[in-house]
This record gives sequence, C-alpha cells and structure tokens, in this order.
Amino acid sequence: MFGLVDLIVAKETPQGAANLLKALLETCLEKLESLAVVYSDLRDSVERNKEKSSVGDASSDALLIEKARPACAAVYAIEKPEEVIHGQ
Repeated sequence: MFGLVDLIVAKETPQGAANLLKALLETCLEKLESLAVVYSDLRDSVERNKEKSSVGDASSDALLIEKARPACAAVYAIEKPEEVIHGQ
C-alpha cells in the first residue's frame, strides 16, 4: 500500500494527492488502533488462561490438543488403558 505513495504524488494533482494520502494515513491509523485493541484483549485472555491452567501438566496439554482437532478426538489420548482393558 505504501508503494502507491510515489505513484499518487507523480500522477495526481497536488490537492488530489494530499486528499488521497490523508485518507491512506487515516486508514492505517484506524487499522493500527484496532490491532492495539485486539492485542490488549488477547493479552488479557492469555493471562487469565495462564492463571487458570496448571503449569507443566502434560496430560492436560495432550487432552486440550486432541479436543481442539477439527475431526473427532483421539480416544487413546483421553482414555486410560486400564479402563479400556477391564471395560470400566
């Protein structure tokens, strides 16, 4: 998008170029503000999840990964082998 600046200045009248460049700058600032808001919300969400989750629990991490898969969860990752063998 910023590669267009030279082209706009070269091809457009000074007043038209100023209007287009102002619109380009305002659009970039709005996008940057939106990204800052999303980043802040995401950071807060990650901090809340860190507080809730237990650190270093590999079994819960494997369970979370398997449940997040788009298809169905892998049964071997969430069932205990002794329960499957004994039919409990």
